[in-house]
Parts: sequence; structure tokens; C-alpha cells
Amino acid sequence: MGKYVLVVDRGSTNVKAVLVDVNGKETAVSSCPSQKPVSLKPGWWEQDMEMIWENSVQAIRGIFSKGYLPEDILGVFVTGQGNGMMPVGQDGKPSRMGILSLDSRAAEIQSGWIEDGRYGKAVETVKMPFGTGAPLPLLAWFLQQEPEEFKKIHTVLFSKDWIRYKLCGVLCTDRTEASGAGLMDLSKNDYAYEVFRLLGLDAIIEKLPPIHLPHEIVGAVTGQAAMETGLNEGTPVLCGAHDTAAYPFGVGTIDSKQLVSVIGTWGMNVVPVKDLAGAPAGLYHTVPGYFLSIAGDGNSGGCFDLMIDRLCQHEKAEAKEKDLSVYQYLEDMVLSAPPTGILFQPFVFGHAFNSSACAGFYGIRNWHTKADYMRAVYEGIVMGHYYYIRLIPDYGKFESVWLIGGGSQSRIFGQMFADITGLKVKVPEVKEVTARGGALAALVGLGIYEGYDKAAIPSEVAVEYTPNPKLREFYQKKYEIFIKTLDMNRGVWDELNQMNLGGLS
Repeated sequence: MGKYVLVVDRGSTNVKAVLVDVNGKETAVSSCPSQKPVSLKPGWWEQDMEMIWENSVQAIRGIFSKGYLPEDILGVFVTGQGNGMMPVGQDGKPSRMGILSLDSRAAEIQSGWIEDGRYGKAVETVKMPFGTGAPLPLLAWFLQQEPEEFKKIHTVLFSKDWIRYKLCGVLCTDRTEASGAGLMDLSKNDYAYEVFRLLGLDAIIEKLPPIHLPHEIVGAVTGQAAMETGLNEGTPVLCGAHDTAAYPFGVGTIDSKQLVSVIGTWGMNVVPVKDLAGAPAGLYHTVPGYFLSIAGDGNSGGCFDLMIDRLCQHEKAEAKEKDLSVYQYLEDMVLSAPPTGILFQPFVFGHAFNSSACAGFYGIRNWHTKADYMRAVYEGIVMGHYYYIRLIPDYGKFESVWLIGGGSQSRIFGQMFADITGLKVKVPEVKEVTARGGALAALVGLGIYEGYDKAAIPSEVAVEYTPNPKLREFYQKKYEIFIKTLDMNRGVWDELNQMNLGGLS
């Protein structure tokens, strides 16, 4: 057999182990479902850290069950969802449950920072409009609400850092992760210490891990990890990267005219740039010398799954009876429904610039069907993407969109992306784009390629969508209404959110 990079790609829904060969070809995938997030209180979104490691172990062992050998693994690269936090105690064990990026317990704290102007000043420095599930508001919440729990935290890690720590025993993070969480001053390539002081968070400094480049080898698989995973002891372990920084390179390009959009738990739209001037948000690219101009929020695949759970229990049951996935069942149902005047605002998890934002349907009439409602959900999610795409500087110069993530397998999402954005949409042949981006970075770190330009191996295109002129015109008009509705609801959202959080008290 050949030689491979093993990438562990940690998502809130699944943990995947992916083998990528030295030519950038995906050769094997093993997946393990993640623990369903736990919500002990309204707004809380947590997972057990030891279970995250157990899921990772199962995924890695799944690779070896396919006949691949541990001696074929050149190195291990871990990537995964960013933000949230995985708190580790002095003993190297979790000090509590891990917190996911969609957590909103710190919404009141963040709202206070916005009102007194400190949030805006912080974002000017970190270049990343961090949400309520980011480390800064979360750590502020623990300082205020659970100071004893705060004291137990020795090091704040992210999900991929926790897995890497379990593999090689090294506590650290990388600059894509730290910058993506709003913790770095990009002008100084270091932690944003001035921002911590501005927000009254000096106490967190000693809890932050060292920062490395994603492709740096930071350790080796320990004897304990080897025994659990089946990897060889001593296998190089690279620092790894935030998934948002890994997947743009996974399509094999750093061309600033090619946008990458992901319909996943989070809906992000990114483009590699040399300069972040004018960008709504930015973080370090996996590729040194580049940043990622980025815009998006958590109302993409996560919103879609939530709406299916809330509205489509009957359809889920029928799909099971027909031995179909619920996604395929809905795809067939919605393809038969023409566009309507129903508008869906998708902000079930808040908005990147307004944590009080809510979701809602508008324009429903008595003759509309479930298929009409769900078509509006698809449209609203894509319009949400388009809203953020238009905030990226020079968006008018984009030549195409690489559409990735679970939603990219949907014919409806693919065509709607073309019709609503007006751009050619390409779905890459490679399925595990994030893992491939991490593997290409690892091949540079391991010395297989001399630089990132040599490692930028383009993906083949599996499916391509072009805009339908009539639907493009229809959706331009509907998008104008989408924006009007968003603007008129800003004040209402705050009032409704107070009622949501306060109940009858």
C-alpha cells in the first residue's frame, strides 16, 4: 500500500478519520457519530469531552479495519469546528463538559459589551465578530456566574486541540483557531492582550495555550494513544487547523476569485486574500502569507436540521419506511413545489451581528403546503449565505463558488446557490474537503512538498450549476424583501428574545 496522512476531522455531528495519499487523493473514510449535544439549560450546548475522544478513537480504528496499516501513516493532522471551548484541568482531564460554538449562555454579557461600545473596539482589533459561543464571552460568563468552575480551568482548548492533546500529550493551539475565535491581534501575530484588558479578562491570559502554525509537527503519538487508536507510537502529530481555515485549501486553490461556501452546521463563505482591508471578518489561512476574508453564521445546515426536526417528524417516519434518508425524501418533495411568496428568515441561532435575531416565516397563506414551507427554508438559508457573501470586499469579481459541506449534495441547494448568487457553482469531486485541506497542509509540514504552491492540487468538479435567468430575476426581487424584513425586525427581535429568555417572570 502507499503512504498517507491521517486526518481526524471533528464535527459536532460526526468525527471522521480520513486517509489522503501523497498525491492529495482521498482513499478511505471512517466515521463515528458524535454525542448529541446536551442542553441542560436554555441556550446551553455541550458535549462530553471524553466522549469526543472515544468517538475519535473509533473513527481511527475504523480506518485500520479497512486493511490499512499503521506503518503507512506518515503523520496525523487534526481539524475541527472552532469556537466554543474545551476546558482542561491541572490534571490534564476535562474540568467540565465541553461547550460548543452554538452555545448562547453568554448572550447578555455580549449584549452589554455591544451597548457600552467595547465589543466594537474589540472587533476592530481581532478582525473577527465573535459570537456568544466564542471563548471571550464564555470565559466572562464563568468569571461572573461560576467562578469556582473558572478556577478549575488550567488550559482552554478547542475541539481539535483536545483530540491532538490526547494523541500526543501537547497542550497548544494554532493561529487559525485562535484568530477564528477572536483571540488574536492579527497586526501583532499574537494574542490580543489589549482586548482582554478592555473586557476585564486579564485572568484568562494564563489559561491560553501556546500558538503554532498548522503544519508544524508539535509532538508524536504517545504509547497510551497508540494502544487506544492502533496508530504506531512515535507517529508525527501536526498542530492542525480550524476547519474553516482548512476547507478552502481542500479544493486545491488559493485563487481570490474563487469563493468557497460551506453548507454545514455553520454556513461560512470564505475567500483567500493577502490583505483583510474592508473585510467583515478575517482569520489566518492554513496557507502562510494569506488570510481568509470570511462572512457567515450558524444558520445553514444547523438551521436546516433543526427545522426538519421541528416540522418534519411525519416525513422522517415516511422516509424511514421507504428506506430513504429524510434529506432525499424532502428533496423529492420540494422539487415538485414551485417558488412561492413564502419568505423564511433563518436566524434560529441568532445573527453574526445581532445575537437576538430570530427565525420566522412570512407570507404564508391558507393554500400553502408543507412542501412550500420547506422550499422557503431552503431559500432562506441560501439567502442568508448571499447576505454574507455580499459583505465580502470585491464580491462582484468572484467567478465561481465552490460549494461544499453536507448541503452541497443537494440538487436544490446547488441550483438555488446559482440562481440566488448569480454565480457558477462547482461541487468538488472530493467529499471530505476539510480533511483534504488539512492533509495538503500536512504534506508540506512533513516535507513531502516544498511549499503550499506545490501542494495546491486542484480537485475535479463533480457537478456544476449555472443560474437560471428567470429564477435569478425572481430571487433578486425576493432577496430585496428578505433584506427589508431583516431590517424591520431588528427592534422586534430584541423584545421577542427577552420574552424567550424571561418567560412569564
